[in-house]
Amino acid sequence: MKKKKSIAVLTVVGLCSLLIFVGCKRNHHHGAFALDYVVEVLDLTEAQEKKLDSIHEEIFAKVELMHKDKEKMHDTLKEQINSERIDKEVIRGLVKEHRAQMDSVIELAIDKLTDFHSELTPDQRAKLVAKLEKFEKHRGRCFRR
Repeated sequence: MKKKKSIAVLTVVGLCSLLIFVGCKRNHHHGAFALDYVVEVLDLTEAQEKKLDSIHEEIFAKVELMHKDKEKMHDTLKEQINSERIDKEVIRGLVKEHRAQMDSVIELAIDKLTDFHSELTPDQRAKLVAKLEKFEKHRGRCFRR
């Protein structure tokens, strides 16, 4: 019985930590740095750069809306942790809602970036592939034993 309670508590604490810290990595300035890097590496035209900025702003706005619900989610989690029994359905509802919001952001990003891709020249696409391959090569070393 103690083992079952310990596992339940660890699971709840882990889930709470995940929900509380999801999205803490948002940083508008970091996104701007990444955009500047893409503009420079791909040598985007002014029109392409404006399109990319527009995409960034639209996605960032949607992410910000998602993060506005964070305080409500935190309050609900604290209530659940302070209660005698945690209601699994309440936690599942929070996760389901957050997952739906994230799916919405992902769908927007896919749609917008697909549109942007159609505006890239073959040379720009080749540069992008080369950067991705370099990134894979670099990141791959981190996971090799």
